[in-house]
Amino acid sequence: MNVSARTTRFLVALLALCAIALSGCDKEVKTHEAKEGGRIYLDGLFYQVQLSRQLNIKDVEDSYYLADQPAPEPGEAYFGVFMRVDNEENGDEGSKKRILPISTEHMKIVDAKGNEFEPLEVHGEGWGYAPAPLGNGAHLPIPDTPAGGGTIRGGLILFRLTTDDLDSRPLELEIESPKGDKAAIVLDV
Repeated sequence: MNVSARTTRFLVALLALCAIALSGCDKEVKTHEAKEGGRIYLDGLFYQVQLSRQLNIKDVEDSYYLADQPAPEPGEAYFGVFMRVDNEENGDEGSKKRILPISTEHMKIVDAKGNEFEPLEVHGEGWGYAPAPLGNGAHLPIPDTPAGGGTIRGGLILFRLTTDDLDSRPLELEIESPKGDKAAIVLDV
């Protein structure tokens, strides 16, 4: 093999590697499926599950999230999904356009067996996922709230599942926009 052929192969391989590397760096990738920690794009906003986990009504931290919730029945557990929403549209810097995030009425958890679970109302003030119109560059939870200032930095979407359903993995948080578009985030249980 001559030097010219080796150089050509090397350059082609180098260009391919650069293309692969650059394709992974675009934070504006707009997908309708992700794993927990990844972002989905729906109706002009990015949705990201910061954390999901089983909650314990007797735990000090969790007691804030579960304020005014009854103790779970035997074989049941509370499960929290902590959501962040970002408006990162590249529109006009002076744009006044505000977008309202999707409400919990359009969210549910679906387990591997197809069982569906609807969100519960969160009574702990400032901890719940609370959609509010977001301008360009804004995000939820709002920084001045307990959810925005806490270590998780996500608004709580609360569910009650059976312990058997927690084992029926994968669990997915499904989100449907009012326009009918759907997205899913696989939860890390």
